[in-house]
Amino acid sequence: MNNFTVDILTPSRVIAKNVPAENVLIPTLRGQIEVKKDHTHVVEKLSTGIISIFGGSDDADKHFVVTTGVCKILNDKITILSNVATSGVEVDVERAQLSLDNAQEMLSQTLSDDELVKYRRKVERAQLRLQLAKTAKK
Repeated sequence: MNNFTVDILTPSRVIAKNVPAENVLIPTLRGQIEVKKDHTHVVEKLSTGIISIFGGSDDADKHFVVTTGVCKILNDKITILSNVATSGVEVDVERAQLSLDNAQEMLSQTLSDDELVKYRRKVERAQLRLQLAKTAKK
């Protein structure tokens, strides 16, 4: 039995629309939250991480990488507004590995504080995409 639906949106496209869910794991700046039936209303900032949507016995589980944004939980609807989001089935493993290698190479150089933060985030995103691709293949 599905308790709510999930939408995942970016500025450039709709990643997922009306995905049925029994419960959802969402990465936020305050830590990961699990949304279950009758969850209280929440508006929270997202952190970079993996959103896991569990469809229960009726629907397949789905996983998405998100990079910052906002999550709104209201009644039976979860809306994720993310700067960047990728579905597990969309991950290009070769590209993600190349991004990881390039970012790690940049981190081995002398960088400004802003560049250091930028390339650490790139490493984190690439690692999450690779992790998600492995999960999606199982």
